[in-house]
Order: sequence, then C-alpha cells, then structure tokens
Amino acid sequence: MFIVNFNFIKPIEEVNRFTEVHRNYISEQYKMGKFILGGPKSPRTRGVVIANCDSEEEVYEILDKDPLIQKEVAEYNLVEFIPVMSTVDLGRYCK
Repeated sequence: MFIVNFNFIKPIEEVNRFTEVHRNYISEQYKMGKFILGGPKSPRTRGVVIANCDSEEEVYEILDKDPLIQKEVAEYNLVEFIPVMSTVDLGRYCK
C-alpha cells in the first residue's frame, strides 16, 4: 500500500478550479478499489490518499492522469508501507 501526499503548489483558488474534476477522476479509483480513503489535510494546503496498488508504477500511472497533476496545481510523493493492523472495516486490506 501507499500513502500519497499531495502538496498544492498554486494558490487554493486555482486548485479549487480543478477540485470537481479531480474528485470525479479519483472516485473511479475508489470504485476499482485502488484508493481506500483520502481527503484534504487541515489546513487545506495539502491532501492525502491511501492507495491499494500492486506497485509504485501503478500509483504513478494513476496519479499522472489526475487533473490536479496534469494542470500543475499539485505535486505528490509516495510512501510505501505494509499494513499489519486496521479497523474491522479496513481489515480486508491487511496482509
């Protein structure tokens, strides 16, 4: 699994112009089980997503199609981790 840390590199007003298309795009990733949970950090200068992908390359492929990345209003970095504990609801993702 991966933690995706988004960092907004443009003013929030510009980010807001693409938020709806970004959410529409990533909602498909949730439906396919590639993204598990995510949302904005507080304050809303960044965001985070927990991704359930098979490889770092798969995450890059998904994120590089994200409108926030394509419009160059955000950048991201990845942290790979191996889940060993979770709530009951998220337990099915643990190895």
